[in-house]
Amino acid sequence: MTDPAERTTRPGTGVPERPARVIDPAEVERYRLPDAENRRIFRERIVPDLLAGRVEQQTPTVVFLIGQPGAGKSRVTEMVAGALNRHGGFADVDSDLYKPYHPAYARLMAEDDTLMAAYTRADGRAWMAQAEAYVREHGLHAIIQETSQNAAAVEEKMRAYRDSGARVEALFMGVPQAMSDQGIVNRYFEQLADRGQGRLTVQANADESYAGILELADRVDRGALADLASVYRRGESKPRYGNSLDGAGNWTGPAELRQALAAERARPWTPAESDSFVTTQLRLRETAQALGPEWPGRLTRIEDQARPLLTPQAAARLPSPTAPTGPTAATPPTAPSAAPAAPGAPAAPGAPTASAVPPTVPPASPSPSAAAARSRSTPRPGAPTTPQPPGQGQGQGPRPAPGRATPPQGPNGPAPHGRGR
Repeated sequence: MTDPAERTTRPGTGVPERPARVIDPAEVERYRLPDAENRRIFRERIVPDLLAGRVEQQTPTVVFLIGQPGAGKSRVTEMVAGALNRHGGFADVDSDLYKPYHPAYARLMAEDDTLMAAYTRADGRAWMAQAEAYVREHGLHAIIQETSQNAAAVEEKMRAYRDSGARVEALFMGVPQAMSDQGIVNRYFEQLADRGQGRLTVQANADESYAGILELADRVDRGALADLASVYRRGESKPRYGNSLDGAGNWTGPAELRQALAAERARPWTPAESDSFVTTQLRLRETAQALGPEWPGRLTRIEDQARPLLTPQAAARLPSPTAPTGPTAATPPTAPSAAPAAPGAPAAPGAPTASAVPPTVPPASPSPSAAAARSRSTPRPGAPTTPQPPGQGQGQGPRPAPGRATPPQGPNGPAPHGRGR
């Protein structure tokens, strides 16, 4: 998973701190483990705890869960995890799971989690790369959570899994920015209430992810990078859009993944969505009064993003809009007068219905590399692990539990006998 930078709070105050110091590259390098030690920890601790015990598959399924920070992937993650656990288990590929294995992790986390992130990042990424190689070499099912700040890198990763013989599924979260930005703040405030401190995703990185996901959708469509591509709404376990490859490696439906994402981001919200958003926002406003001067601007930005999508009754409950100023100002998203549903998607109860979004420009011709990849994108056998819209495959069975387990923590990181899935 792409590792969005985060900010810390002064313990017990809830007030976000500006970075206390400039990260010294020499210090970063000093905490970086020797290659041999990095590989030893991976082999002796990470593999037994998080990767061993899964069943090798003739055709493994690798599911990319793609959403910006705060998009709320929990429901979809539980659904996919349940399906894969019924077929031999899976590897949860996420650098955040590996950083606690750094010998200095516990001390750095206690001192300053910003320094922890900086000083363990290189080893965490090295362990993630080794984990992905392990998954490919051993033919394991896997879940990979991506924020797509670098769409080209995610495309390269998808190709590597396809070249290894895996079935690749790309599940995108079609979540408007106001919802995900509110999710970031809400999660942060919950951390403050629970622990007295928290980690806050940097807004610029969340914005970069929001744009990068659309770019990745284009790449998936043009390069036929996935056997199945779907779009989900927050909190739902059935997709609003789905497309899959046929026996010749061509999409069975129009390649409109980007349009489906854009439609979900711009659609008017249902009364239930609108009321839930505003209720949460008003609660965040009340909590923020004691947390420092930067919060009104950040919350106003979220409200400006949401206002065109809310029902009029819900929007009227928000504070009156003010003229945006300074670095927190943002242009609200422009909502179409009749927001279409995602192509091929069933309408939710109470949601507006409309025709599929037509492409605004002619589809781009694949690059030579994309065309070459498409020619070898033979769909992988086996039923999809995730539900598809009507006409795309079978529907969803009972909702499985549970979510991902975090490695248990010992004095120097995860306990030696902790296990992943």
